[in-house]
Amino acid sequence: MRRSGPGVAAAGIGLSRFSGVARSVLVTNILGIGLIGDAFAAAQRVPNILQNLFGEGALSAAFVPEYSRLLESDPKEAGKLAGGILSFLLCLVAGLTAVAFLATEPITRSIAWGFTGERFDLTVQLVRIIILGTAVLVMSAWCLAILNSHGRFFLGYAAPVAWNICQIIVLIVLAISEVTGSTAAEALAWALVIGSLIQVLIQIPTVLRGNRNIRFNLLWKEPSTALVLRRFVPAVAGRGALQLSSFMDLALASLLSIGAASALAAAQAIYLLPVALIATSIVAVELPELSRSPDTATIHERVNKRLLQMLWLVGPILALYFAAGAPIADFLFNLGGLRNSIDPGDLTVIGFALGAYALGLPALLSSRLLQSVCFSTGDTTTPSRIALARVLLSAGLGLVLMFQFEQVVVINQTLVGFGDWNFVWGPLPDAARNAQQLPPRLGPVGLALGSAICAWFEFWWLRKHVLNEWSIERLTKSGLWKHTVPALIALGTALALRELRIEQALIQVSFLAVAVVAIHVTVSSILQTESYSHLVSGLSIRRPKIKSKQEEESL
Repeated sequence: MRRSGPGVAAAGIGLSRFSGVARSVLVTNILGIGLIGDAFAAAQRVPNILQNLFGEGALSAAFVPEYSRLLESDPKEAGKLAGGILSFLLCLVAGLTAVAFLATEPITRSIAWGFTGERFDLTVQLVRIIILGTAVLVMSAWCLAILNSHGRFFLGYAAPVAWNICQIIVLIVLAISEVTGSTAAEALAWALVIGSLIQVLIQIPTVLRGNRNIRFNLLWKEPSTALVLRRFVPAVAGRGALQLSSFMDLALASLLSIGAASALAAAQAIYLLPVALIATSIVAVELPELSRSPDTATIHERVNKRLLQMLWLVGPILALYFAAGAPIADFLFNLGGLRNSIDPGDLTVIGFALGAYALGLPALLSSRLLQSVCFSTGDTTTPSRIALARVLLSAGLGLVLMFQFEQVVVINQTLVGFGDWNFVWGPLPDAARNAQQLPPRLGPVGLALGSAICAWFEFWWLRKHVLNEWSIERLTKSGLWKHTVPALIALGTALALRELRIEQALIQVSFLAVAVVAIHVTVSSILQTESYSHLVSGLSIRRPKIKSKQEEESL
């Protein structure tokens, strides 16, 4: 069986996520920050929460450990397990999709709480179109789990590129033809459905070649299938916490002023990029390996190495997010100055929300790995309890913070009302909340901050559980400070260089990115940071030793 490592998984995820960012950039630029953008952001979340929960690793968490064990001992039984899980998924999602299609209005109302009038009607219309692709996309999650178990990481993670490209093509056509409003949103929704079908079709042949014993069946009471299904619901709750948290943030944003939901979705598109590139790629490779690891000492060694590696990799990204959030948003969502359709005030809100989200990135990445440690031993219940507690705490804290931050208005990229707060419980009056001509407010930043704070609570609870299970005192053995100091110095440098006040967003972001990476690498080299040393040794090219003529003759 040919296996590939986290680099290959990261390459596939990278292609998928960067194409996804390109899609999000065009969506934000063409649909705008406002009524249409809010409706599409909400509509995309309502049906796709199913695909996001399964596709972000919940199915893999329950399925891969058992399938990987069977694959080595009995491939035919592994094929039976795969066929049984496929039939279960199709029946489950078909039923849920049918219910959602018939009850679109109450479901949309229960999630996009604050939407009214034209914004609500358009959201309902878009949900009815997008939901048609939901069942198909869950099939992609099944393909991903099979491919990961066979060590074929690239195709499963790169397949969403087709989904993104379908929408990008339509968005480019919309921009050229200057089609706007609800017509543009509906065309994009249909492109999403077509892309879902293509995404699955390109994976099926490789999946079937990987295990020719896969047969569609309804044998859900078979021991291996029943075991996976028992683990499945807790795994959905545990692995889907990030998606549920993002989903709740957007639902709460519907209670804020117009543009809040689309601004938050724009910030999330950038914020989730390192989660996919770093955490998802590493966890995708580690889950099958952790499931096969013979003892706790081996698992601890792998976790120590991966935690430090993720912390070092995310360091320069955090520095850039903190120092240049608004310029990054300007560069991306205004297409590098080619199509300036997003207001500077909205860019400021997106930048602050991105910085607030970034505060929780180290905890979020670490939690993903610790969840996989639990999943590899068959424990899906503990991570799910912790994850659900995190989501509820995040929703409560975000609800309080967003109303306080909503009092701050952005006028000419300046914060007005900061420091003059009164404690507020409840949204603004409808007249102020739905007025499109008023300046943007910082409500989304409160939601992002609440999410970041609660990410650390989740990490702390998971860490405590793993330490108790292993009877050890710490997750990392040594060198933690060497992995954090380079990022702190890079951040300080970026904040100082930001005072140069470079006006052009593309030049400013490029300059700061080069400076941050250079400082981060230089300091890591001086400190001899372990993750940096491993990276350099892995990239080094060793020339083969050339034998002398005398040596050849002696042979």
